[in-house]
Amino acid sequence: MKKILFFFIFLFSCSNQSTIPKPKAFFYNELTEPNYINYNSNCGYSFFVNSKNDLDSENCNIKIINSSLNSTIYLSPILIENNFNLIDSDFKKKINENSSNAFSVNVSEFNDLKNKVFAKYYSFTGNAPSNTRFYITDSISVYLTGSLYFDSKPNYDSLLPSIYLANNEIRKMIQTFKWK
Repeated sequence: MKKILFFFIFLFSCSNQSTIPKPKAFFYNELTEPNYINYNSNCGYSFFVNSKNDLDSENCNIKIINSSLNSTIYLSPILIENNFNLIDSDFKKKINENSSNAFSVNVSEFNDLKNKVFAKYYSFTGNAPSNTRFYITDSISVYLTGSLYFDSKPNYDSLLPSIYLANNEIRKMIQTFKWK
């Protein structure tokens, strides 16, 4: 009797349809063309920023929040008091820590001698916690550090279009940066 019952269960449980697990899906962002406006900080500088971003400033620390990309650019000023080399080496140490999960690090520099704006920009390829880090300085009094973070698990492949757009905004910020 048990063999017959087992045979019927086996016979009716078999089907020609195979079940395929649902693949993982990633969030799709509808990317729009940025519209830049001039942002004048009370902390002695100005730059162009996407008008769709929200800016939050507290004690000269600025958060540039892009809700459509779920990203935030953090800007923090450090006053230079005969310690430029120490500040710069601390920044490079953070770059090395951040690059441990990256495949490669691309570096570019921006120098505007007329406006005394000197910047270095690090872009990380791979699942790094921060996809972009940069600094802007006048090399005399202020060293402004910046970093880009996304409000999601680092997955470089799915974040690549958002990283590309955010990096363009950071480049625009650096190229239009002016000290007051």
